[in-house]
Amino acid sequence: MSHAVIIPIYYENKSTIHLCNDLQDLGAEYIVVVNDGLDPHSEYFNELTSIGCHLVHLKNNNGKGASLKAGIRYAHDNLYNITGYITCDADGQHTANDVMKISRMLDLRNGSLILGKRDYKKSKMPLNIRIGNRLSSAYFKVITGKSCSDTQTGLRGIPAFLYDTVMKTKGNRFDFEMNFLTKCADMRVPFYFVNIIADYSNNTQSNFRLVKDTYLIYRTPLRFATASIGCTIIDLVLFTVFAYILPSHMFFNIILATLMARVVSGGINFLINRKVIFGNTDNGAKQALRFFILFFCIMCASSLIVSALWFLPIPVTLTKAIVDLLLWTVNYKMQRIWVFKDSNRLKRTPRNKRK
Repeated sequence: MSHAVIIPIYYENKSTIHLCNDLQDLGAEYIVVVNDGLDPHSEYFNELTSIGCHLVHLKNNNGKGASLKAGIRYAHDNLYNITGYITCDADGQHTANDVMKISRMLDLRNGSLILGKRDYKKSKMPLNIRIGNRLSSAYFKVITGKSCSDTQTGLRGIPAFLYDTVMKTKGNRFDFEMNFLTKCADMRVPFYFVNIIADYSNNTQSNFRLVKDTYLIYRTPLRFATASIGCTIIDLVLFTVFAYILPSHMFFNIILATLMARVVSGGINFLINRKVIFGNTDNGAKQALRFFILFFCIMCASSLIVSALWFLPIPVTLTKAIVDLLLWTVNYKMQRIWVFKDSNRLKRTPRNKRK
């Protein structure tokens, strides 16, 4: 096959050697093992070399995302006629047969991202992983509008035309995989799912840091929410100040105080989202125009919907809280894909061979 199997490792595991042997027996031509910070002079790597694996050594433990990018970069630069990359976990979770299934489908659907969909029951997936995947899939649906039943699968077939997208995707740890999926969804790359069975019996070690890596995966929406809350507080403080200093006899005192506070807090929110949250400073004037158009639309939508639901037998404050929460997800999604969209987003132009 003309695909490179990329296997990042962060500890010595005999399962990796068994997997590489099985892949060789099934006809895998290129196997790239990425050493994420282990001693490169270990006998373990000599054994992998004797099997015929290509080795990439990273000096320090850089994380799964960095390892995958290093392996894919090596395959792109050093191996001949690569038409796709297959990422695979090293802990014995994936079988050689499933890897080859991904490879065959990558040939048949070379314009699609191929994802190994784990069978929950047959894989005997631990409850925490199952719950995490459900929540991750729901989050992915909200922010992209695209369904993906297994966002956390490590077995993926990436066609060669997505090489530049891989290299430009942010994240060096587990956040890379979610970021890459999101980019592909934004580019409207089709997802094709292949049923696989994952083995968790040997998964005794994990490089996943529960708090830190969970934060990295959901960093953007968490920061967005924090900025939104902060700017809401600023809005309330400014409204109080303006309402106090403006002449009380003015007919439009409250309206003017509300408008002034909202404009200032909105401007602060724009700058934070532009520079810190989404990190896109392409065209400030165009982004500002889009931001305040969206800002105005969300504000009007909130007022109209809450007004239309006045008849519900619940406190109006609760109605507004629910409506604003739903509109917050719309606001986040529109800012991500419209206001601060990446103007350098790659077009989905499949290519089967390297130039």
